[in-house]
Amino acid sequence: MKKSVSAILAVSFLAFAFPGSAHAAKGVEKKKESPAEAFETFDQNKDGVITLAEYLGLMKKVLGEETAKTRFAALDKNSDGKLTKDEFGANSADTEGKPKRKKKNAS
Repeated sequence: MKKSVSAILAVSFLAFAFPGSAHAAKGVEKKKESPAEAFETFDQNKDGVITLAEYLGLMKKVLGEETAKTRFAALDKNSDGKLTKDEFGANSADTEGKPKRKKKNAS
């Protein structure tokens, strides 16, 4: 049961973070979750970062190992082998899952 919930959460994250991967979600009930919730799902040991092992644990079956490693590397902007909330995108979106807009100056 726990693995199926993890798979559903992983597919939900894919559909949100990588719209081109929405086809991977066919036949799976989608649960809409915020990027912060997805981050918490991936951060299995709750240390505040997502390691490659944690990422692969959820994404390898969905994407395949090589594609999952490529996606992780693309998200890991500073190449330290860990995804922070900023790199994962969990700090840059509101509860609707849409990026926050900067306010224009009135000048």
